[in-house]
Amino acid sequence: IVTLDEEKQNLQGKKFALTLGIKAAKYDTILLTDADCVPASSQWIRLMTSQIQEDTSIVLGFSPYRKYAGWLNRIIRFDTLMIGLHYLGFAKSRQPYMGVGRNLCYRKDLFFSVGGFKAHYTLASGDDDLFINQVATRKNTAVSFSPDAQTISEPHQHWKGWFTQKRRHLTTSSRYKSRHQNLLALWPMTFGLMLVSFGLLMFFHIGMLLVGALLFVRYVVMLTILHGGSKNLGQHKDIVWLSPFLELHLFVLNVGLYFTNLVRKPQKWN
Repeated sequence: IVTLDEEKQNLQGKKFALTLGIKAAKYDTILLTDADCVPASSQWIRLMTSQIQEDTSIVLGFSPYRKYAGWLNRIIRFDTLMIGLHYLGFAKSRQPYMGVGRNLCYRKDLFFSVGGFKAHYTLASGDDDLFINQVATRKNTAVSFSPDAQTISEPHQHWKGWFTQKRRHLTTSSRYKSRHQNLLALWPMTFGLMLVSFGLLMFFHIGMLLVGALLFVRYVVMLTILHGGSKNLGQHKDIVWLSPFLELHLFVLNVGLYFTNLVRKPQKWN
């Protein structure tokens, strides 16, 4: 057990505390989660750490939020599912770019081989995604899709708390490698262009039948992808069927939070 007197250190975030804990760890395999997370099963440790092999130094896991009633909870769970499908899917296709500290495993020697969090120590966030973006390669990273290897996290109950968390997370994405930023920009860019073109075509009454047919096809494809992804990750189906509305709402919120960060970046962890 490592005890840190919080009053004696003025750093934001938890990188200093994590570094001390990793230094004190007796063995080479580091398995991380957050204080408000609980393992989904008694097999969590075994399923995550067993994938650390001779050539594998990182295991990316999934950590969904607990289901409650309300639209905010659906937004949070949908956002988490979309992020999970992105980083787990990219890693499965040998292009790992991030992980989440709520469920993450890596080798201790890998951590110290790059100086730990040295490259982004001044940022409050980034102990998970920026670190993995720095050290993950197509050969050293494995993924765990098993629902039994998940950790369940408690979601925010109020919009303000979730907005603060999202704003903090958005500050790290601009530090990803350029190729990852370009790939991740495809969804918001194409979705935004689709909304603009849809609005213009409807306003001028151009090809309304074709536009409606294309939107229906996109909806079916989206449902198919999300259904398969949610099934593999053991997620609730309510966010799949509501995905067109959740996707639109999340897009608008992310755009608003992005421009809010341009005006005033979040300075505090909470």
